[in-house]
Amino acid sequence: FLNPFLTHPYQNVRDRLGSVMSNIYALDIQFPSGTGGALSPNISDLVSEVLPKLELMKVDPDPEIYNFHKNSKSVTEISQKSFEDICSKLDPELAMQVREQGLEHLKSIISKFPGGRVPSPSFVPPSGMRMPPPQSLRMPSAETLQKIPPELQKMFGPGMLRMASSEMVNMMRPNAGPGGKTTTPRPEMSPPELLLPPQLLSAIHEVSLNTPQSGLLAEKWEERQSGVRLLQTVCKLVSGVLLRNWYTVKPELFKVLEMLALNESSELEPDLARDCNVALACLSTCIAPLHVLSTALTAVEHVSQSSSWKAKNAMLEFLQVHVFTNMASFHSQTEEAARVVNIVTRLIKDDRIEVREKAGKVLGGMLHCSFISEEVASKLLGQFRLEVSKKIKKKPKANEDDSLFQDKQSKAILMRHSGVLGLSAFVLSCPYDIPPHLPDILMLLADHLHDPQPIPATVKNVFQEFKRTHQDNWAEHKQKLTEDQLATLTDLLVSPSYYA
Repeated sequence: FLNPFLTHPYQNVRDRLGSVMSNIYALDIQFPSGTGGALSPNISDLVSEVLPKLELMKVDPDPEIYNFHKNSKSVTEISQKSFEDICSKLDPELAMQVREQGLEHLKSIISKFPGGRVPSPSFVPPSGMRMPPPQSLRMPSAETLQKIPPELQKMFGPGMLRMASSEMVNMMRPNAGPGGKTTTPRPEMSPPELLLPPQLLSAIHEVSLNTPQSGLLAEKWEERQSGVRLLQTVCKLVSGVLLRNWYTVKPELFKVLEMLALNESSELEPDLARDCNVALACLSTCIAPLHVLSTALTAVEHVSQSSSWKAKNAMLEFLQVHVFTNMASFHSQTEEAARVVNIVTRLIKDDRIEVREKAGKVLGGMLHCSFISEEVASKLLGQFRLEVSKKIKKKPKANEDDSLFQDKQSKAILMRHSGVLGLSAFVLSCPYDIPPHLPDILMLLADHLHDPQPIPATVKNVFQEFKRTHQDNWAEHKQKLTEDQLATLTDLLVSPSYYA
């Protein structure tokens, strides 16, 4: 019964529907002997039903359809050719009257519409307003026209009033007040929409949108909006189920993780982005049973290989919170913990700098809370040292192609930057002390202060953060450094005096 309303155009209806469905699926409890009831609705069936309809939300939206929708609300422009096309779609009598008034007069009427745009032919009058039949073309009499208030006659002109139907004119007639005096026109009247015959209104709307691509773009727009509304309802359902259910998270909910990650930073649909953020926050902070960890990480791995860097960033943020929330479970499942480390170390080498920097921060947090064992950390440290030590060629060889050399150089810079980010994660993981391995890492980073960008910017940020976190107990920390190391750090951390 509720499924047809999942894509309802009114947001308040979808919000209420998501809340109602959260209560319905709150009883989808899995007992050791089986489900709570064979006839009770379960989330797995709902997810299986809506997933095919959400496939279009796995790709970035086409800005062209949003530009088309935006332009469709702009001022209606009518050329001479469009004017002839409009007249050709009208009945002979009405077409003759429109031609008599001319194009300029029609433009002046359209300019009085809200925003200068002709409303849709499917205009729905407010409650209590009488609406004439769509094909009504009966002309009002001269006596009826004389009863129209002078201000409206002046506003719309006699030509357009002659084209209005009798029912429309009667709606503009003044009401009789006490003592037979007339009052102002009825407040429920909504000119000028009702002054144009429905046939003329429909013809203008049809011709103004009759472009080669308008039909296809309109269809794509409606399809996209249907997916957006459905995903918003699913977001409300996911949030509601996870916040007030009586059971742990269902593995089926992670099937929508890709759509949530791709749309959580959408600038074209800010309302959808907000709902996806809330759903991701609820999913990341839920306590997952041991048998659900593998399903969750599989979904994260899939999204981390997406072509969208924003989706990768969203997954790193999700993974960080999810790991800290389920720390005990991951410690008991060493294979799943290794999968988490593999995801982060792979994304620290991503082509996009935003993804690499985010992965470095996540890795630093994992090292800080001892999520990564000392053995694995030692291997990672050796790997990052090796990546940083690889040389970057500054000039191409004699017979080497320039484009090929630039491609190799870009890859070498990317590899070194990922190594610098990895070493920076080890520095940031020790904000309160200086362990034995840290001074060597600091000296190694200092050697790359003059490398190609963005390496120097990363090195400077690391040393600034190191200074901020260690300056309170610097008298104690500097005892763990040699004189040469201390001199190097002093040159980097202390700004030169203006009077030096």
